[in-house]
Amino acid sequence: MQNQRTKFVVLIVVAAVVTMGWIVIGTGPEEVPYVSIEELHGGEGQWVQTRFRLGGLVEEGSISYSDDRLNVDFIITQDQDQLPVRYRGLTPDMFSEGAEVIIEGQLEGEVFIADNLMTKCASRYEVEIIDPLADPHEDI
Repeated sequence: MQNQRTKFVVLIVVAAVVTMGWIVIGTGPEEVPYVSIEELHGGEGQWVQTRFRLGGLVEEGSISYSDDRLNVDFIITQDQDQLPVRYRGLTPDMFSEGAEVIIEGQLEGEVFIADNLMTKCASRYEVEIIDPLADPHEDI
């Protein structure tokens, strides 16, 4: 009976140590901070991580595809700040000039090498508000 109890306690201790190890290993540098272009350039040398997430608008006239259309270069803007971006992969359907995008990757020199590109379209998800007091035949 004592032998079974000892085995059970050892099993619980081992499980607790393994779980704590997973928690410690699984947190920390994997987190990708959302930064602005200004913060990215202003914080050079002080960042612990190398991956970042940025959002902004695709500059008009800046999109340049490779012949196979798997590489795209463009410029992302935030207010007055601009950053050249290089992305390899299929672009989302809504990717175009003036589109709001979120990119994830790392800065190499002056170019942001993105490995994740997402587009946003707030108007697509807006709810139409209907005035219950309005005349339903007004638009006809």
